[in-house]
Amino acid sequence: MELKENPRPMPDQPGIDAYAAYLPAYALDDNRLDPTVPPRAGGPTRSVAGYDEDTVTMAVEALRHIAADTPAGRHLLLATTSAPYEAKTSAGVAHEALGLDPGVTALDLRGHRAGASALDLVLRGVATAALADVRTTRPGAPDELAQGDAAAAFVGGRRAAVLLARAGHTTEVLDRWRLPGERHDRVWDERFTAEILVAAGLDTARRALAEASLDTVDQVVVSSSNARAATALRRALGGTGQDATIERATGFTGVAHPGLLLAAALDEAEPGQTILLLSATEGADAFVLRVGDGVRAARGGPCVRAQLAARQRLGYGRYLRWRGLLDVQGPARPAAPAPAAPPMHRRAGWKYRLEGSRCDACGRVTTPPGRVCASCGIAGSDAATGKVSLRERTARVVSVTRDHLTTMPEPEVAIVVADVDGGGRLSAYATDVAPGDVVVGMPMTPTFRRLWTTDSIHNYFWKLRPAPADAAPGKDTADGQ
Repeated sequence: MELKENPRPMPDQPGIDAYAAYLPAYALDDNRLDPTVPPRAGGPTRSVAGYDEDTVTMAVEALRHIAADTPAGRHLLLATTSAPYEAKTSAGVAHEALGLDPGVTALDLRGHRAGASALDLVLRGVATAALADVRTTRPGAPDELAQGDAAAAFVGGRRAAVLLARAGHTTEVLDRWRLPGERHDRVWDERFTAEILVAAGLDTARRALAEASLDTVDQVVVSSSNARAATALRRALGGTGQDATIERATGFTGVAHPGLLLAAALDEAEPGQTILLLSATEGADAFVLRVGDGVRAARGGPCVRAQLAARQRLGYGRYLRWRGLLDVQGPARPAAPAPAAPPMHRRAGWKYRLEGSRCDACGRVTTPPGRVCASCGIAGSDAATGKVSLRERTARVVSVTRDHLTTMPEPEVAIVVADVDGGGRLSAYATDVAPGDVVVGMPMTPTFRRLWTTDSIHNYFWKLRPAPADAAPGKDTADGQ
């Protein structure tokens, strides 16, 4: 690699201070409707969000590791093509769940190019961003297993990587699109759009490399909505194919994809190495980065490969039920009531941030929070009662109930009562685990999920999932490796 001195002074160069990736707990590698048809050997695998996940909950999972110190005046961006609300700002829900300063402005970015645009704004030092998508196709579509669900998050700074150069290229092309009210993308013939995206990508990458005064880089990372274009660009730019290996295990994760592939590259990069990130979607965006000395400390949560190794295999019928693509008979039970705006606002600390109240008299934690201590019965004022966040604490199961009449797209779910390390008790649904595997004494950690949707209102709250194997009493599981 030939590296020439960059004329711009290093202290003025923006970059990435912290990053995190989130992959759901499930993977789908078989979409056969007819079990007598032999499976395709060595086919792709797609990452699958749980039935209680959407782009907001995945964004929270990625951001919760790195975004707590986002200062007022900065923007919180949620880039997605599958926001749970159309007119309402979905990033506002993530903002509330993370407990960010009210001075942080929450904004949504839409469209397939929004992931690269959000990353660009992070690198400019004006935003903290989450890139998240839930991808669906019609059952049996040729690229059904080539699409996937994921999220990635980034905070501007310099620990993880420094930006050496950027370049962009806008091309209006009918590649992937969806009309309002439609669920699935429509796709033009990839042979036609690949030629356009390859030309745009090569031009953009070469301009970025020239601006950085580099002939080659240590890693080439290519994200494209067109698989044919991605393959051609990796070959033309001398990529090793490590990014293609990740993509084959997750599918193309839409807006999240450039962030997911960059996170995977940073996981394994050495300080001082250079990375070319190229996103070829509706044009192209290229970023040349130099890996920082603090890249190892900059990662929040487990690395991408560790999350890939921990996933559970999902059956196709179950996947179709989760996505509402297979209409099945549910229990003879009325739908859960819709939440109302006034109590959601008044109880935002509990509903979105999972905050309990600590008694000034006895020190015990009451959940949900209240002015009267559940332990000693002494009443205190709002000012005298301290708020305690339970989001990052481990909870131990003390009882389990299995609900066989759930309105969720599962035959049964587990409801647990768990004592939180450090004080407090939670009654919550268990998730990312088979109901029969939940036992008394199991350590679990909170995760932000969508309970149900009634009257066009999404009801978000916290569930409990099995804690990482290395979780210890009182340990902040958000930094698990």
